[in-house]
Amino acid sequence: MEIEGMLKDRRRFLRYLIKSRCWCESKSVTMYVEILNIGQGGAFIKTYSPLSLGEMLKVRWRSMVSGREFIIPAEVIWRREYSSNTSLPPGMGIKFLKIFEELEKEIIIHQ
Repeated sequence: MEIEGMLKDRRRFLRYLIKSRCWCESKSVTMYVEILNIGQGGAFIKTYSPLSLGEMLKVRWRSMVSGREFIIPAEVIWRREYSSNTSLPPGMGIKFLKIFEELEKEIIIHQ
């Protein structure tokens, strides 16, 4: 079973496929990256330079529909390095440390 399937089974919140850019800020680096899926509980961030497991970061995501910006504290809970398998993009799975009830509404509208 692939990682996405295993994680789907453990998730408390729905994830939505999305292609949206965001800023990720850790103690050591700030990156402008692409979110490939997102929900109230976390997201998958596509990047060729995933942060270390357990690293804390802030995700700054702005809804393109309402213009509202969310600043979400998060933790890296898994990572995937680059491989030649294009169906598994490199990046990191992050868990949001704060739940925003209105985030899901923004994501659904964004779709």
